[in-house]
Amino acid sequence: MSTTLKRIKEYIDFKGIRISTFEKSIGISNGSFGGQLKKNKTIGVDKLESILRLYPDLSAEWVLTGNGTMLKDTESYEQTIESLRKVIRAQEKTIAVLERFIPVKQ
Repeated sequence: MSTTLKRIKEYIDFKGIRISTFEKSIGISNGSFGGQLKKNKTIGVDKLESILRLYPDLSAEWVLTGNGTMLKDTESYEQTIESLRKVIRAQEKTIAVLERFIPVKQ
């Protein structure tokens, strides 16, 4: 059975984050996470809250229960990104048109 710490470790590995970087980001001392993992310990609520705040794509349900998927609904993120790209392309076209009206200095 997978524990909360093992699921967090799975996420860290998936994202390619070094454990020392992860520990520093959530405010725990170097080696703490690895030690807790090896001893099959638990993680405090304050640290769990930090993790979920700092890594917003991580599903809290998955971390706590193992149910669902590791990452939050990435499809909606991808749709948002694509929508923003469309807006940027439209703005670039508008800028190109407006730049034609700028007098050229000689």
